Amino acid sequence: MKIKREFLICTAIFVLMASLPLFAIGASYGLEEPVNTDTSGVLSKVESSKSESKTEKAPSKTESKATSSEAKASESSQESLIEVSNSDKISADGRFKILDTSTNEVLTLTDEEFLIGAVAAEMPPSYETEALKAQCVAAYTCYAKKRADERDNPHQELNGADFSADLSKKQIYLTPDRMKEDCGESYDEIYSKYKSIVEAVKGEVLTYKGELITCTYFAISSGKTDSFKDIFGKDLPYLTAVSSPYDAFAPNYKSEKAISAEDFKKAFEENSNTVNFSESADKWISDIKLTDSGSVKSIKIGGVEFSGSKVREILGLRSACFSVKYDKEFRFEVKGYGHNVGMSQYGANEMAKEGIGYKGILEHYYNVKI
Repeated sequence: MKIKREFLICTAIFVLMASLPLFAIGASYGLEEPVNTDTSGVLSKVESSKSESKTEKAPSKTESKATSSEAKASESSQESLIEVSNSDKISADGRFKILDTSTNEVLTLTDEEFLIGAVAAEMPPSYETEALKAQCVAAYTCYAKKRADERDNPHQELNGADFSADLSKKQIYLTPDRMKEDCGESYDEIYSKYKSIVEAVKGEVLTYKGELITCTYFAISSGKTDSFKDIFGKDLPYLTAVSSPYDAFAPNYKSEKAISAEDFKKAFEENSNTVNFSESADKWISDIKLTDSGSVKSIKIGGVEFSGSKVREILGLRSACFSVKYDKEFRFEVKGYGHNVGMSQYGANEMAKEGIGYKGILEHYYNVKI
């Protein structure tokens, strides 16, 4: 009973970790490094049949199951996204090198060691096996691309590492010692589960025209993901908007934040020297433009245009899918958690519960073919 209790405690800790506003999803996945590609979409039938996130009404369970049925059919009928990588796509030495910014030391790990900790940092052990496999393939693609790009064009500040992370904050990679602290007597069982996931999809990555894709993921969508172009300004046809209706049922799908006019003004004055707050506070916000998925694409604050992602960063919102009202203070209502591009981790888990395999999950969220 003690082990089961500690397993539940550990799972709860991992769930909280998975809900963090991960720029381990943001700072780590290489979204500043888009590639120039073009392709036609797959799973268009799945996407077109889903509800839009702009509506307040959450999709019904029936609608969600319809999504899983179509995705399952797609998994069997579409050409697989998955390709077993070879040395010219990954790395000849099979090692990841991480610069730990908390110690300024470079940690060297085998691919397997890294992926065990990388999946653990992103998804709790209670998540479905197929969702964990999808996360493993996505993480390997993401960081193998960062590694390859860095080795082709090294940055002196990384001290020979492939990328950096604050490991003291469990960013990108969860060390075995940190896992032991969190899991106690359940550590061996949980570590073995993650290891079996990594072994099951060993060497598998997402590619387009033989090249590793820019692979993004996040915690909870607004109900529909955004295209890479809408959020980050570069057209990556395999990162288009797709429906993710399960997310509307996620705990903390909606969040609220109240900010005083004084704090609001101060926050934006620290980020721009051209904002003008001379008018009354109810006129500080104007010209809100939304993506097709309902996220704020751009917004004028004090006469200066900001991206929704920048506003999210400045104000510490859970996502850029927000609405705002002013009544003596600014009140934000926010949907989802994360940048909303690529694979929704919560959505992936719910798809897995419906019997969809990891390839079907990846096909749904990453619009690519080999």
